Amino acid sequence: MKRLSGTDSLFLSMEMPAWHQHVGALTVLDTSDAPGFGYLAVRDSIATRLPLAPKFTWKLHQVPLGLDRPVWVDDDDFDIDRHLHHVALPAPGDMEQLALLTGRILSRQLDRRYPLWEAWFVEGLPNDRAAIVMKYHHCLLDGVAGSSMASVLLDFERDAPPPTIPPDDELERAGPPPNDAQLVARGAWSLATAPLRAVGYAARTAKRGVTMVSMARSGHGLLPIQVPTTSFNGSIGTRRRLAFASLAMDDVKAIKGTFGVKVNDVVLAVVSGALRRYLEARGELPDRSLVTGVPLSTRAEGDQSADNQIAIMVVSLATDVDDPAERLMTIHASAQGAKEMTEAVRATEIPSMGEVAPPVVLSAAATTLARTGAVSHSPTVMNTLVSNVPGPPFPLYIAGARVTGVYSTSVIMETMGMNITLFSYMDRVDLGLHVDPDLVPDPWLIAEQMPVALAELMEAAGLGAPTPVEDPLGLSSAER
Repeated sequence: MKRLSGTDSLFLSMEMPAWHQHVGALTVLDTSDAPGFGYLAVRDSIATRLPLAPKFTWKLHQVPLGLDRPVWVDDDDFDIDRHLHHVALPAPGDMEQLALLTGRILSRQLDRRYPLWEAWFVEGLPNDRAAIVMKYHHCLLDGVAGSSMASVLLDFERDAPPPTIPPDDELERAGPPPNDAQLVARGAWSLATAPLRAVGYAARTAKRGVTMVSMARSGHGLLPIQVPTTSFNGSIGTRRRLAFASLAMDDVKAIKGTFGVKVNDVVLAVVSGALRRYLEARGELPDRSLVTGVPLSTRAEGDQSADNQIAIMVVSLATDVDDPAERLMTIHASAQGAKEMTEAVRATEIPSMGEVAPPVVLSAAATTLARTGAVSHSPTVMNTLVSNVPGPPFPLYIAGARVTGVYSTSVIMETMGMNITLFSYMDRVDLGLHVDPDLVPDPWLIAEQMPVALAELMEAAGLGAPTPVEDPLGLSSAER
């Protein structure tokens, strides 16, 4: 049996009607040099390659009564047309319309009776452009695994030959549904031993807490206390909305080299500058700095597994610092300390909560928290999440159409109505803002400030004006 990992199971157990646990991406394509390109060509391409991504044909099999973590099983009735959809935007088919459509797609939960993914083919865009909206449950893949999986479904050349598909007996299988009696027996044992695991978990958690306090006192890391509350830190609903921005990777690297920092520091400084301007315009900029969670891959080098392997480090966005250069260096110092703290804390190994408590307990706890609003009435721990997913520095193709932009989205958490995910691709960095529109009514006001924040850093570094970035829809600046 292929049982879900504790982290993957936790994503399932914590999902509520408003607490969606799926992620996704909007991929824009230039079809001008792809004769015969269309929905059927994309469908055939994906169908051909699915054997190379077998997890996309597995579905969940729940343990009776939620006594233990679910297992993956083969979907013997798998039908690709249940997962692929075809839509068209009305003219003019711009990025804002694409964002609204993607937000509506992300506002609905996936059906757990089937493999937990879907893709929407979108036409009606200008300049021979099309788009694909991909959506999958976080228990299926994390960001790094998702990026690797995408490389299986895409080509590195426009006229790439069809992929080589191994024989059926060499393909990875999840297997048939297991015997429920066996699952119940093992689940009962898991439930009976849960208190013992909880004691060990509490002891290790306390040890990690002592390490965190010690590291923070010595200036190596940040404790998530006294975090200011903003207008986008509140109880979330079911609706989602998106906005996008793009930056030149050469500019990000030039700033990195000038100040001697990391690419991720520059990215966080751009986000910080944009959020600072947004809150200033609303008269809401707090005196204390905003704090962000930064997902950190814990995947060992060469690990090709598709389960989630992430940790979250807490970094100051230095939004209380006026000077862009000083703000960047403050973020760099905070990120360095956060990484040191994360490494020190992780020296005490601790299982995922999904391995400690059975799903029936975790689901009951999540339901109670959601119904009582306990989380929303707790102090703010982080203002947002900012993820940086590395992509390839070379062009990608789908059915002969060139990828011109990739805008990723990730999970919005309770009291955290904004998630910002960056995807580096070729010479660009594409940013996807994923928000609850009840907390962030117009995310484009933030997205529009991203290039402005980059320009501030370029000026502070004496690097001149930012490099123009190709519009994914092929529009000129005047047309945009």
